[in-house]
Amino acid sequence: MTALTTRQRDILYLLLEAQGPLGAVDLAERMQITPRQVNYGLKGLRTWLAQRQINLEVTPGIGAELICSAEQQRVLTNELTAKAHFHLVLSIEQRQQLITLILLVSDEPLILYQLQQLAQVSRTTILKDLEAIETWVRAQGLILERRQNYGVRVEGSEQQRRQALATFLWGQSSLLGQPLTEMTHTQGLKFDLGSDAELLPIVAHAKEIIRSWDTRRTFGQVTFAEDQLGGRFTDDAVLYLALVLAIQTQRVQAGNVLQLEESAWAWLQELGVWPTAVQISRHLGRALHSNWPASEIAAIAMHILAAPRNERWPGDLEIDQAFTELIDELVRYITAAFNIAGLEQDTTLRDGLVIQIIPACLRHRFGLWLPPTSPAMTLSEKYTFELNLACSLAEIIEERTAVSLPDSEINNIALLLRAAYIREQPNRLQEVIVVCPSGMATAQLLVARLKTRFPRLGVLRVVSMRELNQELTARAELIITTVPLPGSTVKNQSNVIQVHPLLLPEDVERITQWLA
Repeated sequence: MTALTTRQRDILYLLLEAQGPLGAVDLAERMQITPRQVNYGLKGLRTWLAQRQINLEVTPGIGAELICSAEQQRVLTNELTAKAHFHLVLSIEQRQQLITLILLVSDEPLILYQLQQLAQVSRTTILKDLEAIETWVRAQGLILERRQNYGVRVEGSEQQRRQALATFLWGQSSLLGQPLTEMTHTQGLKFDLGSDAELLPIVAHAKEIIRSWDTRRTFGQVTFAEDQLGGRFTDDAVLYLALVLAIQTQRVQAGNVLQLEESAWAWLQELGVWPTAVQISRHLGRALHSNWPASEIAAIAMHILAAPRNERWPGDLEIDQAFTELIDELVRYITAAFNIAGLEQDTTLRDGLVIQIIPACLRHRFGLWLPPTSPAMTLSEKYTFELNLACSLAEIIEERTAVSLPDSEINNIALLLRAAYIREQPNRLQEVIVVCPSGMATAQLLVARLKTRFPRLGVLRVVSMRELNQELTARAELIITTVPLPGSTVKNQSNVIQVHPLLLPEDVERITQWLA
């Protein structure tokens, strides 16, 4: 009988779960492939199903639908669960990513025959793959060395190799297509092809490599750093730091130690981050029953200092006196530009500049890549003044530090400026309702944070869901809620902002934009 590919198997799973026809576009979106690939998969799937007396009905403009009984559905589900007689067909990009991963972790050259056997493809195909891989590797500051009777090997410093691994695993391999790995808060490092590893040697090998990075364990060390240093990283920073520490642990255990000039990190030993980095290195190095060298401790400290935060950390301005002077200069420039004297005493603005600028400067100093703090977005025309001012601030920063801020961080500074301007406005909203069904403690915490961030909101009235009615909501100028509100109760949904009970940064931004 004809065997199914894993792609056809996944299409069949979706069709079994569907209550009606599914179009090629819908299937493609769910599987992150193209409609053409879906249609190609349906052709082979139809033949496979016909051998089981099941009809796959494909109607143009409507979609594909299984025509079978409940018993046939049960038999199909059991057969799919058994994982028998499936072929794993990799896309070109998937194969290239897997080869890239194997090359990045290999300390010895790999001959073409080894790669052929792993990927189950021809020598010619491997050579074409290596051409595409070489482009990506070169962009990471590494060299893909290929020599006859020697094999293929990635050459570069240990720091560059780790950086490339972190960039790759984070999903920044756009030259090679849709990423195969993803970092999540619940599962750590996920491998999309992991469930089918036994179907192809190269996937099984990649699964073993990925399994060696214990990201669940390193999450605990990131939390430990937050507790010791009195701050909180952004959500993405937590994920990335856990990934970086997992890579570092595996590389050190394999005997690959960073070679850093002492002059580049000796000053870190005088900072409060150093004892924390030492303790993290001891926790991670227990498997070796030995202490990590100072260069590896320095690497931990560098990543902690350079990681984006949700708030200003104690000691941020103590890292370097030059940072204090730079922030002071920027605040004076902003005060003069707005011609509002109160901005010079705006601690929220000052702290916002600290958490945007200092980590960016340290990333530049240490030569580290970290995921962007937020996607670059196009601000509306009402932000023109703030955006132009943020660009001027970026020029000052580059002149003083040689750090060129990306567009995403310049836009964030523009939002900080707009928020600061709004906070200085004298007019207050008279009727603001806060809906928080989670309980009094949660409501009080939310109100306290709102008052701190937005003095302009004035008196905040906490209302329960039971008290909420059309008359009350009609009078409210703004409704801040932690749960969705029904349209039958709130006619003007444009005045409703749903937030997290802890008032996350993205909530602050939405309220700021509404007030603006």
